[in-house]
Amino acid sequence: MMCWGKAMGEDTSLGSKPIFAEDWELHHLTEGLHMLRMWSNVCILESEEGVVLFDVGLPFHGPRIVEALRVVTDRPVRHIIYGHGHADHAFGTPFLLRDAEERGHPRPVIVAHEDLPRRFDRYRRLLPYHERINRIQFDIPEGIPAFPWEYIYPDRLVGKADVMRLGGLTLELRHGRGETDDHLWLWIPELEAACVSDFFVWSCPNVGNPFKVQRYAREWAETLEQVAELSPRFLLLGHGAPIAGKKEVREACTMVARALKHLDQQVVDMLNEGMWQEEILRSFDWPEEFKESDYLAPIYGHPYFVVQGILREYHGWYDGNPSHLFPPPSVDVSRELLHLVRDEAEVLERARRLSEGANPRLALALLDLIIQGRGRLLRESKELKVKILEEMARGERSLIVRNILLAGAKQLRRELAEGGG
Repeated sequence: MMCWGKAMGEDTSLGSKPIFAEDWELHHLTEGLHMLRMWSNVCILESEEGVVLFDVGLPFHGPRIVEALRVVTDRPVRHIIYGHGHADHAFGTPFLLRDAEERGHPRPVIVAHEDLPRRFDRYRRLLPYHERINRIQFDIPEGIPAFPWEYIYPDRLVGKADVMRLGGLTLELRHGRGETDDHLWLWIPELEAACVSDFFVWSCPNVGNPFKVQRYAREWAETLEQVAELSPRFLLLGHGAPIAGKKEVREACTMVARALKHLDQQVVDMLNEGMWQEEILRSFDWPEEFKESDYLAPIYGHPYFVVQGILREYHGWYDGNPSHLFPPPSVDVSRELLHLVRDEAEVLERARRLSEGANPRLALALLDLIIQGRGRLLRESKELKVKILEEMARGERSLIVRNILLAGAKQLRRELAEGGG
């Protein structure tokens, strides 16, 4: 497997390149099959009749996609396939349409799952909300758009499965629910290659994202099992380096599938035993073979988030305590507790000791009593909370967790700078 591109030799990790990185890598897997590796990847299939692109990146990735594509071929793009409708996989399209027009090529036919237009409709309706949560999740600075504003809807919709042919290639499109409900993956039997978008990402699968809608752990696992059954020689994935070799691809797919099914079955068993969410989240098991696997590194998703996502799929929000059915505002509870505390400084000091020990999470809970209750040591409590959040972020592998912690610290720093103490 060869690769070429910009800044080669600098990035040897298996995962994604940084979201705003200027460089890219173009992996040549076999004749007519390439993968452009950026934050999110683009699969390039060449045939005598033209090109198929599977996934087309973020809006600002569009120029790089066109640049890399034209390193490979001058042939027209015949089909653009959206692996799913997330912002980093379906929004480089305008630049590709512009390239086709400038070259006098016919407009590419855009293909997606039949649920994708509803996703685009929802995104447009909730655009300010998605701007806000993506700015936190990906640490996107102000002044840079944090979510797409231009939507190019598909021309051809796929249900459970569909087959297309182009220049001697068979394009078998299959639907499976995983990170989204509109997820497609592509099997090209002549090349023994599977393009799977975010069904594989060199990370613990991003089920249970704290900001996002329902995702589907068990069906995700079942799709990876279906991919493995085909014995692909190449796995082209949504984020990170491609995988080559039948044994390697099978190992990768089955490992992630087993991990997801392991968590899914645990949650089902514990729910059937009468356990509630908090107890399940405290007691689920994540075996060493999964902890040590490169395929499941908690650098984006996290096992704790996966369990949260499975619980959300199978269970309502009631946690077993009737006091929480109609709970009072947390600020009122904090004020009452502060009123009962004889010395607020003791709470702050106890939080400091906990933060210096092995329990920063409990320290944060104590500090929130003072912060939410607007105690007299409000400024000191905010300053300590900033310190704890930043220290936790430095030791955190998951990009999502790290950015949430840092976003909380930044907000508190703004409040302190504005005199909110």
